[in-house]
Amino acid sequence: MMEIIKMKFSALIALCAITSAYDITQLKVPLYADPRRAAELSCHFQMDDEKLHSVKWYRDMNEIFRYNPSQKPPIRLFNITDIMVQGGKCEVDSCMVRVMPPPIATRAAYTCEVSTEGPKFFIARKTKHMTVVAIPEMDPVIIGAPKVLKPGEQIFLNCTSDYSLPPSDINWYIDDEFQKPEAWQRTEQSAPQPGGLRRSWRVLRLRVPPTASGTIRVRCEAILLVEPPVVRDANIIITIHSRTQPSKYVSNSVLINI
Repeated sequence: MMEIIKMKFSALIALCAITSAYDITQLKVPLYADPRRAAELSCHFQMDDEKLHSVKWYRDMNEIFRYNPSQKPPIRLFNITDIMVQGGKCEVDSCMVRVMPPPIATRAAYTCEVSTEGPKFFIARKTKHMTVVAIPEMDPVIIGAPKVLKPGEQIFLNCTSDYSLPPSDINWYIDDEFQKPEAWQRTEQSAPQPGGLRRSWRVLRLRVPPTASGTIRVRCEAILLVEPPVVRDANIIITIHSRTQPSKYVSNSVLINI
């Protein structure tokens, strides 16, 4: 009797595995999406001998797209907060949907759900994540750097990043040594542009000691805090006009409202 029960239980598990098996062969969701451009998501599936009932797309827990070939019209769009569904197209073995990402740095799960007609009503699901981010297209720019400095001089350098989402963090380095900002310092940001993009900037105060000579290498680093981080930088070389032996510079990072 126990053997019969075990056999029936094994058969039930096998049946559940079949009915919950994934029939989605490929799910394409961009890892990053630019808020200024529509993102295209596609779901490819294999129906075998089953008849397609519907294909649904979800953003997190919210349905945003539905394709049901037996209904008129077969495609329905569901716009939710912070996202606009521009449209979609479905074939016998695939469904594509275009979405306009929200103008904020967010990460969301996009799920494709494929179901068959009854009486079996098989369901297959796959999920991938997409992060809204606008990567800076250019390196940051350092402004205010002379080619030559004299010992005892003081200058202010400004580093401004390209537009991005989220805004970049700014770090300063002198001869590869990180310039730790004071507690009251922060990276300033511009007003938002279309898509929520902003520029960032931070000022560095560089004071040359009276006995300094040689050269100073200054580097500005703009970091986009996403996974993985995106880093762009700019470098300058400043010559210290002096006949004395090289001596270590003195620097302090300070903030200037621009």
